[in-house]
Amino acid sequence: MDPAAGLWRRAAAFKAHRSGPTGPVPDAGGAVQGDGEGGMTQTAARSETNDITGKCVLVVEDDYVLAREVCNDLRRHGANVLGPAPTVHYANLIMGKRKLDGAILDIKLFGEEVYELVDVLMARGVPIVFATAYQPDQIDARYRRFDVMTKPLDYTTLRRKVANFRPQPPTKQVVDAPAFPHAAPVAYGTGTGAITDRERWARMMLAAMRLRK
Repeated sequence: MDPAAGLWRRAAAFKAHRSGPTGPVPDAGGAVQGDGEGGMTQTAARSETNDITGKCVLVVEDDYVLAREVCNDLRRHGANVLGPAPTVHYANLIMGKRKLDGAILDIKLFGEEVYELVDVLMARGVPIVFATAYQPDQIDARYRRFDVMTKPLDYTTLRRKVANFRPQPPTKQVVDAPAFPHAAPVAYGTGTGAITDRERWARMMLAAMRLRK
């Protein structure tokens, strides 16, 4: 085989991998997979099987049980999960400057809405799926273009959406956005022993992590 042709095929495979399925993809030896009429590329086959192996996904959810179920399901199918994060602040801390393949976001988190984080993710070109109890008309009009899954979640559908995550063109953060008020923390108990809902959630997460060790 002509060495130049082999290099071209490898370059084509790399480009196809970065931009999504656009045609037959060469394998490591330069042979085209699924060549000919009715053939199927490796990339297309991967998409059809909802393969999420290696996808780095941020999960933001304030319901502890649901958050654990979503994260465990994604991990069982090979995804690298960041989270769950119960608040916008914690989500920003755990994602840092990591490269994300996508994010699954609840909208209402302990009284605050997630839109501030959405702006950050948009600026980084990260694809987003809302997983929420909100109806479409309850979502801020500026963010209704994003994919929405209504609770209760179907995990097969959610994995399909994760498998289809593709980088988005970075978008400037929304300007002149209204400040969403942060609700006062809800306290459980009375007196000096009272704890907030955030603290209660954090303690549950800590206990779960100890059990996994």
